[in-house]
Order: sequence, then C-alpha cells, then structure tokens
Amino acid sequence: MPTLVFYGLAIASVGGPLALITLFLPNTLADVSSSAGLLVVLGALAFIFPTAVWYRFARTVASSGGLYTFVEHAAGTTVARLHGAIWVVSYFLYLPSTVVFVLYDVLPAAFAGIAPYRAALDIAVPAAMVVGLVLWRSGLFTLTAALALAQVVLVGVLAGSEISHAGNRLHLLVLQASAGTAWRSVGSVSLLFVCSSLPLYLGGEVRHATTVTSRALPLAIGAGAVCASAGVVALAQFSPSVLAGEVPGWDIATSVGGHALGDAVVLGTAASVLTLVLLEYVALTRLLPVMVGMGPRRAEIGVGALFIAASAISLANPQAAYEKLVNPSLMALYLSELIVFLVYPLWRRRRGRLRGLDIVITVAASALMLYGLYNALKPSTGL
Repeated sequence: MPTLVFYGLAIASVGGPLALITLFLPNTLADVSSSAGLLVVLGALAFIFPTAVWYRFARTVASSGGLYTFVEHAAGTTVARLHGAIWVVSYFLYLPSTVVFVLYDVLPAAFAGIAPYRAALDIAVPAAMVVGLVLWRSGLFTLTAALALAQVVLVGVLAGSEISHAGNRLHLLVLQASAGTAWRSVGSVSLLFVCSSLPLYLGGEVRHATTVTSRALPLAIGAGAVCASAGVVALAQFSPSVLAGEVPGWDIATSVGGHALGDAVVLGTAASVLTLVLLEYVALTRLLPVMVGMGPRRAEIGVGALFIAASAISLANPQAAYEKLVNPSLMALYLSELIVFLVYPLWRRRRGRLRGLDIVITVAASALMLYGLYNALKPSTGL
C-alpha cells in the first residue's frame, strides 16, 4: 500500500473528519456550545495519552493484528485473545447498526426521497464494501483515502462559511461552564477519537511499517483536531435542541451557506461515517487471520457475509437498531482498549524501559476508557 494512501486511511479513521464537526461534536457539546472551542482543544490534548501508548507500541510492532498483537507482546496470547474477542464483538455490533443510522437518520435530513430505497440500500451498501474489498482492494483503499481528503476540503469550506457568517468567536475559547461539566465534556470530546487506532490493522500492508504506522497516528489525530477546532465556530449560534438533533451539521450548513452547502454536508457526513464503517470491516478481516488462523480471503468473505446478514436482520426494526446496539458496542470497545492500556507497563518493563511517565500515561489513558464505560452504562443503569 502506498504510504500516502495509508495516511489518507488514517485521517478517514478520525471520526471521520467531516462527521466530527457535523454530527458528533454538536451532539456532544450541545449544552456547552458557548465554550466549544476550548473544550475541543482540551479534548484533543487529553487524547495524547492513548495516542502515546499506541505510538510507542507501533514504533516496534507492526502487524495485521493491530492492537491484538500489542497485547500479545505485552501479556501473552490468553490476554490478547480476551482483548481480541471483546474488540470483535464491539465492531460486529457497530457495523450493521451504523449503516442503518446513515440510511434512516443522516441522509433523510436532506434527502427525504430516499425513504423507499433504504431497505435495499441497507443490503447494497455492505455488499458493495465486501465486493470492493475482495475484488478491488487497492482501488477501494485509494478511493477511501481520496474521500478523506474531500472531507477535509469540505470541512474547510464549511468552516470558512461559518467564520464569515459568525465573525469573531474568540469567546469560545473561554470557559463558560462549571468545572464538572467542562471535565465531562472534555472526556466526551476526547473519546470521539477512539477509532483512530483502526489503521494499525493495516500494518502488514505497508513498507517500513513501524515508521509509517507510528507517524500516521499523530498525523491523523492532529488533522482531526484541527478539523474539529475549525468546525465549532457556529455552535454558539444554535440552540441545544438543534445541536442535539439527528444531523445538526445540515442546519448549520444551510444557515450559513444555503441548501446546496447543506445537501453537500449531509452527503459528505454519510460518506464520512461509511468510510469509518469500511475501515472497521477491513480491520476485522485483518485481525481474525492473526487471532484464530483464518485465511485472509476467507476472513474477507466470511466477515462480509456476516455483515450483510446482520444488516438484513436489522431491517426488522431499523429505527431501533442503532439506538439499541451503539452503547453495547461502545462498552466493548472501551473495555478492549482498557486492556491495551493496562498491559502497556508490562511491555515497557519487559523491554527494561518502564519509567514514571509510562505510569502517568497508563493511568490517564485507562481513566479515559473508564469514563467512556461509565458514560455508555448510564442509559441502562440510571447512574
């Protein structure tokens, strides 16, 4: 895989970039939009700790097993398989539910006429991903990287329109919320970057893998942070009810740039989320051969068949599929990442390099995942 394509895929994994500012950040910051700029900056900075763990592993370990291989090097095969099993559950839940979310919640915001075609598209979209990966792998990866670049360009257009419409918004860098609310918001913003480890599962497909994969992590997260910071300018102009809507980016873009920009943003947001789904599917097909010895082509077809079948099952109640599956998926993801961070000091000690800073990084990264688990548990436990 060309290095530039890999970097493009890494940038696509951060949200993707457009979905961050049109979907996830407005929902996350709906109640604290007056301090959005500061909270986004702090949230991105808080993610330095998970990034540091991935980066240090990636400088010496590169494999199609991604995080699984990291855990295996640190704590052995048994713990790695526990991590891998939880990680697989997370993304198997996320794949079909997110496709439904795009078709039933995102696209209808601007394209109400899609309604009669959504059921067919719910099968066609995952089928296209599977066929593309099996028959047109290099072209699919190049196209996905190009879509990441297009997202960044559209972020720039939207941010430029927001800035020209909103004027000076330096007050967004001033804290106007209570300390407790601010810290919770910082944690929630930081967790939006958690999928940026997905490119690590392509470590077996690039030359000079340890150099390229480790460099891609800060590059991608930095690009995501810049896009996120550029896209929060207009948030303070909108009510919490708008920002907490299905696609707040459509309302924002339409307000500052008209319906053409709003429609483009909705299409771009759908593409942004679906490229992330594609990378998750690809990561599953790379992990399973390493974890259970399944052949690579068999993994692509087998995981793809399950993806399509799960999407078909979700049609029984498409409106509830995302709502019911997203929290269990997130809980499994945070738990799997927590294992990665907890075993990191073991790996450093084995290499004779465990320092006090490593403990700080471990504690901070683990605390962030524990906060994510707590957040995901709240709807079902009432905490």
